[in-house]
Amino acid sequence: MITFVQQYLTTVIAALMIMSVAYLIFWKVFGNKLSNRKIQLSTRAGWSQIKGEIGTTALSFVGSTLFMLVILSFKDQGIAKFYVETGKYGVPYEIMTVILMVLISDTWFYWSHRIMHHPKIYKYVHALHHKSLDVNPYTSTSFHVIEAIWLTVWILPLSMVMPISMTALGIVQVLGTFNNLKSHLGYELFPGFFNKVPFNMLVTATNHSLHHTQYNGNYGLFFRFWDILCGTELNDTSHLFQDIHERKDAVMIDNTKYKNLTISNLVKETDDTISLYFKPSDQFFYAYEAGQHLTVRVKVKGRTHNRCFSLSSTPGNDFLRITVKLKGEVSHWFYNEAKIGDTIESLYPVGDFKANKSENYVMIAGGSGITPLYSMIKDILNKNPKANIKLLYANKSENSIIFKNEIDALTKLYPNFECQHFLSGQKRISIEDLDVNSGANYYVCGPDSLKESVFDNLHIAGVNKNNIHTEHFVDGYVPWFGLV
Repeated sequence: MITFVQQYLTTVIAALMIMSVAYLIFWKVFGNKLSNRKIQLSTRAGWSQIKGEIGTTALSFVGSTLFMLVILSFKDQGIAKFYVETGKYGVPYEIMTVILMVLISDTWFYWSHRIMHHPKIYKYVHALHHKSLDVNPYTSTSFHVIEAIWLTVWILPLSMVMPISMTALGIVQVLGTFNNLKSHLGYELFPGFFNKVPFNMLVTATNHSLHHTQYNGNYGLFFRFWDILCGTELNDTSHLFQDIHERKDAVMIDNTKYKNLTISNLVKETDDTISLYFKPSDQFFYAYEAGQHLTVRVKVKGRTHNRCFSLSSTPGNDFLRITVKLKGEVSHWFYNEAKIGDTIESLYPVGDFKANKSENYVMIAGGSGITPLYSMIKDILNKNPKANIKLLYANKSENSIIFKNEIDALTKLYPNFECQHFLSGQKRISIEDLDVNSGANYYVCGPDSLKESVFDNLHIAGVNKNNIHTEHFVDGYVPWFGLV
């Protein structure tokens, strides 16, 4: 027990010192000078988030410390082939061991990370890490205790089949620590030439920051090649990296404090969907782009929930609106208990799911995935009435079509706007429906099954991946035994 406590305290204190120094340097001392290198220009990592990350770190290191003691025990028993004498098998062997461990850890991380994003697993483990949307140094060790163990467990079977020096293991751990810190720094420090071969194979801070806001993509640890090979790299990765290096006089928005939103109206769109209208007192809430979302904080039965909801209102409206489908505690509270005059808390609207300038758009929605797309469609038509927009909208039944009357009205008002409905059991969206030869930009939002089918068809048709855009929202973290 004494050994565990000593090892645990040493590890936690060292980690907190490293993260605090990085936070102090990049976020406080040089934060203003580095503002053009801040990846997200809406700063959301305030004390509330950091305090939670420190608490999560303290729990995660319980698992990490126990696992390290298991490794040392296996070493003492001769089960694991760790050795202390650096260079026992020669310097080339030491170098080869480090390189091999880096490659194995990168591969293990990619596939484990991807598995942890499976809907059946995500909300119980990895969603805890994704509570941090605006990453900062303290995010780098904010993991569920199971995840903290699982991501390093590969070292044990490897040590049973090949000798590994404690020096090589220490080097890999140091590399991993600083790589993790770099990925969660929140600032892009790599120079512009890291967008070119061979440096563009390395995971940048931009790469991983996008993973925290768009979820399903950019799973890599050290290198990008697994993401590129498996088609899971997010489209905006290279573009955002380049944009950051071309910025001048970036304006930072302080989005660290939740503000009250008062419900001004409630409209039940279908039997399981409700729209909530808000009239914020803070006018900056209206400075959003179509497709962006609100991060809200709602208290239900004594427990506070953080959720993200796309805005279904359009820039220029004199209200904010989110449209929510029944799914969890928060949505049921909205649908069954919320009243006009009730208040919730929210950060300013943010998000990377926004429409590029184009003349041709194909929007593909499934169920409540229509919400950001409806906002985009109205905004595009307001700004460019001649833009060609095709909406492919999949639902279980005609009664479940959200905004049906509004969409019908738009098709009558704009002859260049077309909507095709797809109902379960009648017709599925096919490759022929996607107009793959139109040179359109594609925007997809809905269930994973819909997105996968659409992506497969677009890939088969050879559509440029830079023309395909998607929004990913997933359930929030579900704590075990009420912890964290």
